[in-house]
Amino acid sequence: MSRRADAHRESAKIRDTATIAERYGAAWNAGDLDAIMALQGEDMVFHLHAEGFAPATGADAVRAQFGYFLEAWPDMRFTTTALSVGDAMYVDQYRFGATLVKPFPLRGELLQPTGRSLEVAGVDVITVRDGLVRTKDTYLDTLALHRALRPGTDARPGA
Repeated sequence: MSRRADAHRESAKIRDTATIAERYGAAWNAGDLDAIMALQGEDMVFHLHAEGFAPATGADAVRAQFGYFLEAWPDMRFTTTALSVGDAMYVDQYRFGATLVKPFPLRGELLQPTGRSLEVAGVDVITVRDGLVRTKDTYLDTLALHRALRPGTDARPGA
């Protein structure tokens, strides 16, 4: 196979992954759990890398965890600040904005809704295989999130 054909095939894979990234982000911003799940494989593994959150493995466990997040943060919004795409993965750097409406476990505490909007930085590292999301590792600025959800603290970005 020629280098040109290899480069073309690689370029097509990257475009496909970029399309999945766009559709997946839109589904999250729409709060559409069915659309999110339709873009994932049955063998999906999700891990929010924060104290108290174990990896969710398989469609049922992932659906339950994502469903809880969508209920707890119904107005959640992800604004991509940088997107790096490869043929079988992408890294999405973003600002996560939301208002907590249900108790949320974080850093060994069950934090209560404050009624205030907050915004924190986050990064998702997502692998893709056969046109579906297979793993999603989420890293949020949990220190800023914790501070924003504690009573009497300032939830403004950078405060």
